Amino acid sequence: MVVLSLIVLVAVAARPQSSTGSSAHVVTPQVRPALPQVLLAPRAQQDALSREKVEADDTRRQAQEQEEQRLVQETRSRGYWVDPATKLMWDGRDNGIAVTWHKAASYCRDLRLAGYSDWRLATLDELASLVDQGATCPDRFGHIETCPINFGNVRPHVRGGLSLTGNPWSSNREINRFGKPYGDGWFFDFVTSKPSGDLQNFRNMKYALCVRRP
Repeated sequence: MVVLSLIVLVAVAARPQSSTGSSAHVVTPQVRPALPQVLLAPRAQQDALSREKVEADDTRRQAQEQEEQRLVQETRSRGYWVDPATKLMWDGRDNGIAVTWHKAASYCRDLRLAGYSDWRLATLDELASLVDQGATCPDRFGHIETCPINFGNVRPHVRGGLSLTGNPWSSNREINRFGKPYGDGWFFDFVTSKPSGDLQNFRNMKYALCVRRP
């Protein structure tokens, strides 16, 4: 009788409980959606692509630097540079000292270089043509940006390997009714790559960069 009672108790305990009478929480297994195949690319392959891009960028920068150095040496040895795009002939360097607009214009009129005497101050448009829009340099975070400006050195974003001490005066001036220039002088700001105005006799004096058209 005792054995029969134990068997009944075990059977009752082993019987599944109904869903209505049980408070036990049934855990449903979580099924994660499959990731796209493109996200499953091996890490080694991604690293290889990154290294190839870095190497390609380094190769391009080295080639650009070599071409710039070659052009700088060529311009310095001849003393001038002829722009193949505009056909303008540029003095290889500016006058090297800050002067007023009138003295800058006089400097170019008196310049004798490469057998020519028809040198003059460049216009704003002509100075703007010297900006190398394609020149880029990496910043300290590795991002590509416009090359920085360091006056006194040949800047990689100035075409032709020209050596500039500072921002040059342009020939742009207002003309009065007597045909004489007056008012503020205009210079080209190579820091912003834009023209800017300044008093032609006072305040910040600029430099003379001469040009001629063959």
